[in-house]
Amino acid sequence: MAEDLTPEARDKLLVDLVRSCTDLDDNDICILLEASHSLPYISNLEGGDTYINVLTKNGESMVVAQYRHPYCDLYQRNIIGEIETKVDEPAVYRALEYGLSSRGLIGIIDKGSIMVRHTVTPIHNERRKVIGALTHEYPSSHNVDTEPVRIKDTPGGKSVYLNGQIDKIVFYMQDGLMVFNQGGTCTFANARMEEVYRELGYGEIVVGRKYDELQLVDTSLSDVVMGRSVIRGKVCLGDYIFEESLSTLWEDGICEGIVAILQDQTKVQQMENEIAYRIAAVNEVHHRVKNNLQTIISLVGLEAAQTKNEEVKTFSKTIISRVRSISVTHDLLAHTGTDSVNLKTMLMRVVDGSLETNSVGQCHIRADISGDDLELTASVATTVALIVNELVQNSIKYAFGGCEEGEIALDIEKGEQYSWITVKDNGCGFDQESVKKAGGGLGLKLVNSLVKSSLKGNITVTSSNQGTSTRFSFRNGLKK
Repeated sequence: MAEDLTPEARDKLLVDLVRSCTDLDDNDICILLEASHSLPYISNLEGGDTYINVLTKNGESMVVAQYRHPYCDLYQRNIIGEIETKVDEPAVYRALEYGLSSRGLIGIIDKGSIMVRHTVTPIHNERRKVIGALTHEYPSSHNVDTEPVRIKDTPGGKSVYLNGQIDKIVFYMQDGLMVFNQGGTCTFANARMEEVYRELGYGEIVVGRKYDELQLVDTSLSDVVMGRSVIRGKVCLGDYIFEESLSTLWEDGICEGIVAILQDQTKVQQMENEIAYRIAAVNEVHHRVKNNLQTIISLVGLEAAQTKNEEVKTFSKTIISRVRSISVTHDLLAHTGTDSVNLKTMLMRVVDGSLETNSVGQCHIRADISGDDLELTASVATTVALIVNELVQNSIKYAFGGCEEGEIALDIEKGEQYSWITVKDNGCGFDQESVKKAGGGLGLKLVNSLVKSSLKGNITVTSSNQGTSTRFSFRNGLKK
């Protein structure tokens, strides 16, 4: 018989049961052994019996340790190795599956022959994983403390704080709602709250139970009353996520009770997780696009380095500059984790890339970006980057021939419906009529096409011997 076993044999029995029936490791077993050694002290201090349960590989609760009080042996037998059902021991399953403690719960054990009160608390390892449940049980007589369990659905219970047609609305609302009186006894629970506790194994009866039995947030009744403010906490129960709010009801400076509201946040959390996943996927796409564009830049650069044809070299630089301006947008999107790009940050990267790719002899060119700050969608940002890159390239190539230094200034103006970007240099300028008659270069044709077709904006170009200024507009929030 197990009751005749020595302490060493009891320890061996616990180890054998845990190893054969669970996936717990040796460190977890050591924690359970230490907890089992404290069972006699808990039992003798409070009176009653104490047990330790673990969750088996089959999801069942098994007793692996027991201390039978010499003057209060509730079961009158050894129950080590026995399986307990969720119907008989719902509080133990709540501790094992959800990590929830229960205090002073009323229960009936041993096939309905004994009424007891029991307190159950989860046993955690160093990683805060639940590895077992410690239970302390002691006899409970049929006294006034048990009477509230039988008063569910009484008119007085439901009308303490709620009356009239509001009762129906509250009772069937999607959020769980529960009311406690001054003594911490539940006097009302709507349908949703009853459903939640029924799923947790409390059975059909919620009204009449004490606050300590029903609390989900780790906050005592006195803390709620003393705090006076609303206390909120997140509760994770299996696959469900709830947010519970506790607030007090005051009248003439006296606390009349507590209201608990339970909001199901499971779908919200699932949507947030889905959004996070999609953002990560989009960021990965931008990252891969950027890498592919960088590969194209490298290949074009290698081809340009091997040719002796100056026209090919010049054309290669133009291609590299354009592809790099597109790559900038995807690089920023990959790192920000959003679907928008900061315009100033993007323009700085584009201008720096153009200056690096298109050097002009010994001429030192400075670039400055000023004006308003705004965010652009991915499609608009890519188009703006191409346009600005083309305009800066033209200034670098044609504005500063024979100059020792030059300046390119970019200015951003944000309007209510449209915004403008001005690209201005202090170079030699050009004859607009001659360029117009010649049909313009590919760069200017590309700029005009992008502004009018893609951005739905307008463009103006002015040039003199003091320099060239190009101003174009685009609609705020424009999406392709």
